[in-house]
Amino acid sequence: MNSRIERFAALAKKEDLNPDPVRIELDEFDDKLAEPLAVAKRLCDFICAQKIKLYEENELIGMMRMNGCPVPADIFTRTGHVKCLEALHRYYNHPQENLCTMEWQHSNADFGKLIRLGLNGYLREINAARRNFLGKPYNLAYLAALEMVIGGINRRSAQLRDFCIQKAETTEEASRKAALLRMARNCSRVPMNPAQSFEEAIQCLYFCFAFLPDSIGRPDQYLYPLYKQGIADGTLTREHAKELIQELFIRIHGHTSHTPWADDKGAESHFVVGGYTKEHEDGFNELSDLILESMMELPLERPQVSLRWTKKTPREVLRKMLDYERRDHYKRIAFVNDEPRIASLMKINGLPFETACEYIMVGCNEPAYQGGISLGGNTCNIVRSLLNTLEKRRIEVLGCTTFDEFYKLYEEELFHDLELMLEYSNRFNSLRSRDCNVLSSLFLHGCIERAESATRGGASLARGGGVNMMGGTNVIDSLAVIRQFVFEEKRIGMEQLLDALEKDWKDAEDLRREILRDGRFFGNHDEFSDSIARRFYESIYKFAEGRTDMFGTPLTYGNLTGYNTHFAAFGALTGATPDGRVAGSPLTFGSGQAFGKENDGATSHLLSVAQMDPTGIMCGNTIMNLTVDESTVSNDESFEKLVVLVETFFKAGGLHIQLNHVSREELIAAKAKPEEYKSLRVRVSGFSATFITLGEEMQNNVIDRTTEAMQ
Repeated sequence: MNSRIERFAALAKKEDLNPDPVRIELDEFDDKLAEPLAVAKRLCDFICAQKIKLYEENELIGMMRMNGCPVPADIFTRTGHVKCLEALHRYYNHPQENLCTMEWQHSNADFGKLIRLGLNGYLREINAARRNFLGKPYNLAYLAALEMVIGGINRRSAQLRDFCIQKAETTEEASRKAALLRMARNCSRVPMNPAQSFEEAIQCLYFCFAFLPDSIGRPDQYLYPLYKQGIADGTLTREHAKELIQELFIRIHGHTSHTPWADDKGAESHFVVGGYTKEHEDGFNELSDLILESMMELPLERPQVSLRWTKKTPREVLRKMLDYERRDHYKRIAFVNDEPRIASLMKINGLPFETACEYIMVGCNEPAYQGGISLGGNTCNIVRSLLNTLEKRRIEVLGCTTFDEFYKLYEEELFHDLELMLEYSNRFNSLRSRDCNVLSSLFLHGCIERAESATRGGASLARGGGVNMMGGTNVIDSLAVIRQFVFEEKRIGMEQLLDALEKDWKDAEDLRREILRDGRFFGNHDEFSDSIARRFYESIYKFAEGRTDMFGTPLTYGNLTGYNTHFAAFGALTGATPDGRVAGSPLTFGSGQAFGKENDGATSHLLSVAQMDPTGIMCGNTIMNLTVDESTVSNDESFEKLVVLVETFFKAGGLHIQLNHVSREELIAAKAKPEEYKSLRVRVSGFSATFITLGEEMQNNVIDRTTEAMQ
């Protein structure tokens, strides 16, 4: 990292990079326009009214946030749309029936398409779409609104061009003058026209990121042709390309304002490298390597990256990524397996390989599409249906003579809850649909062709349902306890177990200790519990197969819980469970996160997780935290074993993995003396966080997980 980039990164850590929003007066006559046109006009007025902020360290221009706009433009931004925000205040992190909460959603511009076509290409698509909506005033108005927004973006780009020219006229230093004139030329071409150089492409990204600030997708794929061209013809050097990438990453990190809640979120941007190309080849290339090198040099928490591993990924690439990961103070790197992920997207969403292989990762390791949206969805308490079976159907449960009889009752309750969750998901999407989105919908596939807002089903590349299951391992382990202790080994009677749960294990501590000691829990590569895990997930897939949300999008379920508040909030409302969990304690999250019950080491844990069929329901969010002691990665010999372990996990069918490697002693010390560990970061669920900022329950959870050995 050169001195210019170093100074700019320091600025991003210390202050807001974006100019303060300039609020505009609303024209009362706008309300006389059709809804999409009123939205578009106010968006354009806001965009063109914003101040231009340029640091001496900048060779790219266009930083801006849409926060403060009278019509929030971004589907994902934490300010949300007006009506959506009202709904989120009511439902976000407020469990409904102890079952689910309304969730945010991710949406992702197809920056590759933008760079290839330019917005003039989008205008041609709009004109072509008009022929399909003759006599349909709303749809024609929506297309006119998209056209109006493009005009506003064009005017803003011209403002940036003129600003750079004016600055150049008053700048005496020759290299800075040349840089400013080059920036002006770039703004005169992009984003309206296709990018003709790597620098133009990065400028296009830099500027347009404000309109949909989420994932930048697969930059090592869509930027690669221009990178190769520039290197080949001598107009680009590797070092200059690195500078441009680093400035883009700083801009992404700096998009989020400096607040205690969002200081390190960086628009929650998460991109991918590698993965299959449409030609079925591994896509990791020299630009992938340069992008990772660029990121690793920056002292910033965002963006995050996932390596998409394929069967053709060389081991040296995996080793390099894991080496980056073990040296990454900011915990920005995760790993996902292309084979099961692509298979799941093809199976559930009915996509051809050529589309499915273009998937990306967003937020907390959710799969998504470039130019797609993850619709609505909710975070759900998957434990509820088990407890309802035990509590509300007690007489029937006591009458069961086999585990299969019991499981049939449980599955009925599970399906009832899944049906209710779908109702809530549709309700939440209905609330979102009250807002008309124009600006970010422009960058999503389908909204032009359908002449409709993404909030109202306009997006054609959508991932629906979006149910993030919490407590999956609690359910699997509880079912295993019931099968083992009640029906097979007959150590206890069902009534005895139910009474113990009702009393939250009071007066039954001996039984609880026996269960925790002898239970055949998930994560130990034990066919007993592994078969229950498969059965559980097969039940969920059986429910979801063929079902869609209100927009006709196939349902997807995943085993991610979002932020620590979720599983703590739901856990606080959830009674004791047969796996030994006490009432009110947090629920488990992710794949096989069993709070230290995976006694046979990391290898067994991973092999248990790997055998769950991801092509069934796992095209949803999926988290697998592998927590090992720091010595595992600091020692080169054991590190090589880790490389082989991760590769073996993926070859066995494992879908996702991310690492925590902090010593248990260091975590305990950080909890006791937080002032001495202000920079210590850990992986939580799908995100990384500064350890001392986590709640006590979450800190204890991370400490409890730091127990697995390399066996």
